[in-house]
Amino acid sequence: MKVMLNVVLEELENKINRQILVDESIQLVDLCELVIVSMNGKKIPIYEFECNKKVYYPYEIKETQNGKSMFGLTLKDFNLKKGTTFGIDYNFNNSYYFNLIVDEMIEVDDNIDFKVISGNGYGILDDKIIYDLKRLFIEKRKDYDSYYLKSEKDYLQKKFDINEINERINDYKKYKKNMKTPKKYIFNISLEGFGKEIKRKVSVNSNIIINTFCEKVILSMNGDLSHMFGIKVDKEFLEEYYGEFELFYLGLAEKEKLKIIYDFGDNWKFNLTLSKIIDSSDEIDFEVLSGKGFGIIDD
Repeated sequence: MKVMLNVVLEELENKINRQILVDESIQLVDLCELVIVSMNGKKIPIYEFECNKKVYYPYEIKETQNGKSMFGLTLKDFNLKKGTTFGIDYNFNNSYYFNLIVDEMIEVDDNIDFKVISGNGYGILDDKIIYDLKRLFIEKRKDYDSYYLKSEKDYLQKKFDINEINERINDYKKYKKNMKTPKKYIFNISLEGFGKEIKRKVSVNSNIIINTFCEKVILSMNGDLSHMFGIKVDKEFLEEYYGEFELFYLGLAEKEKLKIIYDFGDNWKFNLTLSKIIDSSDEIDFEVLSGKGFGIIDD
């Protein structure tokens, strides 16, 4: 059974919307991420799915009264009928909310799992909050150059292109499949300020949870995890929400650098360089291969 969904960006329903044909057996995680991609979203893990006053999270949690993990769930699990509504809360800093409404149920025998049929608007801008995006549409001026930045002008002039969007969706499917292919990451790690004296070489499975990865790096450096920590990617702190996701979601490439900061009082900094990616994995999710120096002295 196929489901025709109307997807609209809340507060800009008439400007940014999509009509999407999906298979009712699609995984809930895939549905959410592909809807976000169809709307030009990029920071995929930052979302939640909402239905019947219950929130579904894209990572493992203990089920609560109002929340549970969406892993293993499909669209079919929600007893769909015409008029059924859902919501996807995406990129919490920018306050994007997509309303999904079941338009009709269709009996079609084909291989389509997700396809955009029609729509309006190029999509969202991940670096603009919803209020900025509304301003761009509502206060649109003829004299762009005197009022808008060039990027805003270019954005407003872009049109909905169904071929471009479905190509973007197919590219994301390939990218996600590659990300989820089991891999081993080899990291060289050094303590900032003591790079020659205290260092480690570790092997890590790409599907290790990011918070677990950080904890094991700290333990390998003799930390006792009695303090808070954070991780920087491209000189920016990774949002706390990402900590529950697998490491492969960062889309790391060889020679990419990370930094883990531990104990914001003593401010220990571990510099990580991804030296090699191997297309394989095993049951050992984190292993120290070699090193030098005992490590840090906590407190």
